[in-house]
Amino acid sequence: MLKRDSLTAQMQQLSHTLAKVKRLILEDHEPKALEEVIYTLEHYYGTSQKALVAISTDVFMDQIREQAYKAEELNMLAAFLDELAGLNDDEETRKNLWAKVIALYDFIEEEFQTLSFDHIARRNILVRALGME
Repeated sequence: MLKRDSLTAQMQQLSHTLAKVKRLILEDHEPKALEEVIYTLEHYYGTSQKALVAISTDVFMDQIREQAYKAEELNMLAAFLDELAGLNDDEETRKNLWAKVIALYDFIEEEFQTLSFDHIARRNILVRALGME
């Protein structure tokens, strides 16, 4: 039970941080929002922006499978990657990160049999943005 409570507390903290990132973006504080995203990726997920951009989506997903994250953790990771992409000025980097977000959505749906209308809607937007229709 302690492990579950710990996960719940971690997800609440990640959710709080994500809300803070979105608020910072709305208030035109993108550099601070980017700092929060990078910090979260490094300290919770053990990866960096540079590493995420450098690896292929296939290798990224292999690493995700090895880590055995819970669905909630992957949902939050997808959200942080989506924010990271949106905060990035380089189109290729954005596309690279969005491809990973789509792969995470697909993985969550397949692995955990979790269907999210938010994911479906966002996935459709990203697929169009990437020209994958």
